[in-house]
Amino acid sequence: MKIMVSACLAGENCKYNGGNNRNKKVLRLMEENEVITVCPEQMGGLPTPRVPSEVRDGVVTARDGRIVDKEFRAGAAKCLEIAIRERSDLVILQSRSPSCGVKQRYDGTFTGKLVDGAGVTAELLMEHGFRCLDVEDLVEIHEGIVIRKLQPEEVKLLKDFLYEAIFIPEGVSPPARDIVERPELRLYYEGFGNAPADHCLAAETDGHVVGAVWTRIMNDYGHVDDETPSFAISLLPEYRRQGIGTRMMRGMQALLKEQGYRQASLAVQKANYAVRMYKNVGFEITNENDEEYIMVCRL
Repeated sequence: MKIMVSACLAGENCKYNGGNNRNKKVLRLMEENEVITVCPEQMGGLPTPRVPSEVRDGVVTARDGRIVDKEFRAGAAKCLEIAIRERSDLVILQSRSPSCGVKQRYDGTFTGKLVDGAGVTAELLMEHGFRCLDVEDLVEIHEGIVIRKLQPEEVKLLKDFLYEAIFIPEGVSPPARDIVERPELRLYYEGFGNAPADHCLAAETDGHVVGAVWTRIMNDYGHVDDETPSFAISLLPEYRRQGIGTRMMRGMQALLKEQGYRQASLAVQKANYAVRMYKNVGFEITNENDEEYIMVCRL
């Protein structure tokens, strides 16, 4: 992949204070992808170090009151030129920046308050069709597959991926898609995102989500106790058996550990080939019935 990245994330000392936002995930992806680093603020003619700036009423303003909107937008235009020339597949940008913020930015009061909305560079790039990703949503990129956090507007996809997660033994016809409306299955997606243990990672390629792994504390088939998140995972059929599921699982395990959870659980039918994958990422069988294993992973 050809990826444009905020230069500070690659360790370049171009932040307003002369430092950087060196990011280990970005450094790893640089090892197997073609990466182009950009700093819109420097490219717009601003020095380093420089007075911090924020967007106030649509105009980029420095903390000392100077209007620096022209410089910020000039740098954004140069980034767009590079993205077009290089045909960037993806742009990974620093969070909350007045230039690079993808989802949020500071509100212009210099009080640390955030508002929804993109920085001027991210906004321009997205207006021209470039896929921009907040670095805090990145998990990893491997062989063209981007593993990242699912966005709130994508939660509706979980219903489809839940259907794809249903194990269908060989020779058995698949159920109707409305099976996911049953009460025992609706708990996997209904109201998702409103509870502390609701986390989801997506696998994306060419701008399309092809897989998802998600957790929540729920009274599902794999429920162990009210402190243990349960896993669900699904990939579109053509993306299975390629190691993507393993990478998603490990990414979610790391996220849950970071959140302070001690273990996670899941239920899987004994005939499902995914049992081997779950064992490979650290899950152990702790209980079983005639058809299913209950598996737990210590984080």
